[in-house]
Order: sequence, then C-alpha cells, then structure tokens
Amino acid sequence: MSTHSPQLSRTPSTGLGDHERRVSLLRWILGFGILSTGLHFTHNFVAIDQYPDDLVGGTVVQVAILVFWPLFTGLAIYAYRLYARRAYREAHPLLLGYAFFALTTLGHFLDGSPDIAPFWYATIFTDALAGLAVAAFTLASMRSEPVRRAAGRV
Repeated sequence: MSTHSPQLSRTPSTGLGDHERRVSLLRWILGFGILSTGLHFTHNFVAIDQYPDDLVGGTVVQVAILVFWPLFTGLAIYAYRLYARRAYREAHPLLLGYAFFALTTLGHFLDGSPDIAPFWYATIFTDALAGLAVAAFTLASMRSEPVRRAAGRV
C-alpha cells in the first residue's frame, strides 16, 4: 500500500504529478482557445461585411469584439494562474466563463450562415471546440478528489 498522496505521485514517463499534468493540459487547451478566438475575432472584426448582421449590427459586433475578446482572454489567463497556484475554487468559475465566451461564436448561426472562406468558417467551430474543452476540463477538475481536497470539499 502506497503512502504517497495522489497529488504527489509522479508518472514514471513524464516525472509530472497530477497537478502538473492538469496545469499542462489546461495551458494547451487555453492556448488553443486563445489562438482560435484570436484568429476568428480578428477576421470577424476586419471582414464584418461577410457576416450576417440582421440580428446585431456590424458596428455593435466590432465594439463587442474590442471589449470582450481582451476581457475574456485576460480572465482565462488569470484563471490559469489561479489554477496553477491551486486556487481551484477561484479559477473554476472564471474558466467556465471563458468556456461560455468561446461557445458564443456559434451565435453567428442565429443570424444565418457567414459568407466566409472555409478556414475562417472553421474557426467558428474551433472556438466552440475550445469552449467545450475548457468546460469539460473544468467540470472534471471540480469532481477530482485532489482538487476537492485542496478546495476543502472532501
């Protein structure tokens, strides 16, 4: 019977403990999400005329991009830093907020289908994929025993 805590156990192939593996995975997921949303929202901003605007006007969308992409990207980075410091209780809501933000790009389809090149069209779905990945990671993290113990919930 092992006397090592699950948080302190090391994986032989990587030498990383459970927390370090989760932090590394979160870094990759958020990096993917920030890259995807950065590409998508930049294109959305500069090529606004290629996106349907019956529901929300182009100028409103451009202002929203200028406000919300930096805001939610900053929150994601802050959440990552909290998570890395094991401040899970504080990080989880921020991560879920970022997941929701990434999923909002599917809102393009509420107003029709954008008339954009396939690459840019794909970024709508990579944003959504990133949002789902952040949400899945966060929900799994909230249920994990080491995280619950660190947050005082076990």
